[in-house]
Amino acid sequence: MRRALLALAVVALPHAAAGNPVDAFGFGGRAPAMAGAQTAAAADGSANYYNPALLATFDDIRIDVGYQTAVPSLFVNGLDLGVDSSRGIAVAMSAPGRIGKIQLALAGGLFLPDQHVLRARALEADKPRFALYDNRPQRLFLGANLAFRIGNRLAVGGGIAYMAKTVAAVDLVGRLGFPDPNDSDLALAIDADVKEIRYPQAGVLFHATPWLDLGLSYRGGYKLILENTVRVLADVGREDDPVVEDGRLELFALAQDLFQPEQWSAGLAAQVTHRLLIAFDASLHRWSRFENPATRIELDIDAGMFNDLIDIPDTPPLPDPHYHDIVIPRLGAEYRLFESERRDLDLRAGYSYEPTPVPEQVGESNFIDNDKHTLSAGLGLTLRHWTDILPRPLRLDVFGAVTLLAPRSHHKISPVDPVGDYRSSGRLVQLGFSSTWHF
Repeated sequence: MRRALLALAVVALPHAAAGNPVDAFGFGGRAPAMAGAQTAAAADGSANYYNPALLATFDDIRIDVGYQTAVPSLFVNGLDLGVDSSRGIAVAMSAPGRIGKIQLALAGGLFLPDQHVLRARALEADKPRFALYDNRPQRLFLGANLAFRIGNRLAVGGGIAYMAKTVAAVDLVGRLGFPDPNDSDLALAIDADVKEIRYPQAGVLFHATPWLDLGLSYRGGYKLILENTVRVLADVGREDDPVVEDGRLELFALAQDLFQPEQWSAGLAAQVTHRLLIAFDASLHRWSRFENPATRIELDIDAGMFNDLIDIPDTPPLPDPHYHDIVIPRLGAEYRLFESERRDLDLRAGYSYEPTPVPEQVGESNFIDNDKHTLSAGLGLTLRHWTDILPRPLRLDVFGAVTLLAPRSHHKISPVDPVGDYRSSGRLVQLGFSSTWHF
């Protein structure tokens, strides 16, 4: 009986929701240093995420291996909520080929967290949580793409990205002791599956002039639904004289565990001088389709002759969270500090502004988010002819970034709200490195 009650308590709690770690913190070593302004400027395996069309512009096999981490410090009334850090391995590979006069590339990218491949977290109904970060860091990202270059000016690409969802069931079969619960005799079975969910991504690159590239990319939205079922099939009472024979209790809980908005990005990459590259992106994120992530519960009970005494009220509808669409501008720059026959050194920097899609939390919900300002910087070292075994270039990239969450106050309408008014703020520190191997 205690096991059944514990299982019911777990699935009945609401879940936070957000996007994935690549959305939140970028991919690779070069892109985050330029604040993610890569729709027309990606030059490595990060194109698997930012714009698959760019993969068709590579003329050799490229393998990217790196590691990146993001450490959040997110506060409510000065108290750190202890949101988990994100850290993991970023790997990508692209291989070029030709079909007649058409150049093509087959590629894939992977971000593998080294803490959890998948995590579902339940929180109290009224507990404030940073809705865009709570579950976001703990997800595996996998993308597979195919790109084509048509002529000298146009490239197109697209593919499928994969995320994981969970489905779980708890079955208790046997006898529930009544009136003494310690007299119960129940067999426990747990069935949990991790399943994939797929969404499309695509991109276009137009080489407008010798110094200007224009890009457009699309990433589909998705919802990761956490499905939990608890079934109790049992007689109720003493073994020799049950009060209820073949009783049944079935609880089905459905929660939106993770949400990624549909995204459209337009960008440009301008080679202003031989040494200076300027990149700019503007991305539309369709957060208006976000649904309340609290758990929806359906309960069905068969208690035999006691059914007429059981009245289960309908679950009230969940309030609309009223998220809205946002546009995120990103600006990045890359400057060649030094170049020679054997090595180049590039300095990178960037800035992005992400307005919050979350309205002020004046009612019962406490889905916190703030406007975000991100400053980033990094270095890239390219080595050529550095070994006879691997004569092609090797590029080493490092980056660091700081995201500041502008302080924000939330004033509750009800003077007796159990949480009350509060103020949210925070920061995130990102570090990472990557190596790009040419073959």
